[in-house]
Amino acid sequence: MSFKHKKKFGQNFLTDQNDVLNKIMEVSNVQSDEHIIEIGPGEGALTALLLEAAEKVTCIEIDTDLEKILRKKYSDNSKFNLIMQDVLTVDLKEVIKNGRVVANIPYYITSPIINKIIEHRDLISEMFIMVQKEVAERVCAKSGKERSVLTLAVEYYGEAEYLFTIPKAFFTPPPKVDSAFMSIKFYNDRRYEDRIGEELFFKYVKAAFSNKRKNIINNLATLGYSKDYIREKLAVLQIPETERAENLTIEQFIDLAELFEEK
Repeated sequence: MSFKHKKKFGQNFLTDQNDVLNKIMEVSNVQSDEHIIEIGPGEGALTALLLEAAEKVTCIEIDTDLEKILRKKYSDNSKFNLIMQDVLTVDLKEVIKNGRVVANIPYYITSPIINKIIEHRDLISEMFIMVQKEVAERVCAKSGKERSVLTLAVEYYGEAEYLFTIPKAFFTPPPKVDSAFMSIKFYNDRRYEDRIGEELFFKYVKAAFSNKRKNIINNLATLGYSKDYIREKLAVLQIPETERAENLTIEQFIDLAELFEEK
């Protein structure tokens, strides 16, 4: 069946590059008793390998033109489950009870997809996803200018790891940038969630990153604190007043929020 790629869905399908597909399967280590969710299966290049390895594979696809292609290939496989719907509107509680995500996700909604999976971390223990290289670098950055609110949002709930790079030439149509395969493994012990509430944590993270060109004093001042008061608190934490948010660790952000909220 011929298929015309749609720009509105950000469709850049991984072509049949066996080395890349096999590497995805190797690092994601799919087990025979697992339920895997694949978001944006496209024409099913990765789907075939997931079906060989997993107990069940649920594919979520928005493009109705791909339904016939996917059903023709895999409808006879009892492990295969296809949901034709926008992943952002799918009720994942009705789809999965315990499992993982392994997917080449649509790049134009990368952050909303990551956020949705984070919201369902009680059902999904980890996600292995292909994203734009610069996004993976940002999410996985330990320090430096790549770090952002998204970096801290992931760190708060789990551990991100940059796994490998996929050149743009391996896709049809070729995108403008290279891609990367990365993982996010959610903490079982809720190490940061149990220490500080989500709302309070992100209050300070978002303020600290409100203007990446400015230092942390200027950004935290947007919360209504005087700069002298902020200097005093930063001195307690031994954080230089000229420091930028991108160089603070998650532990420093938590310490900062707790100190500022002390009564």
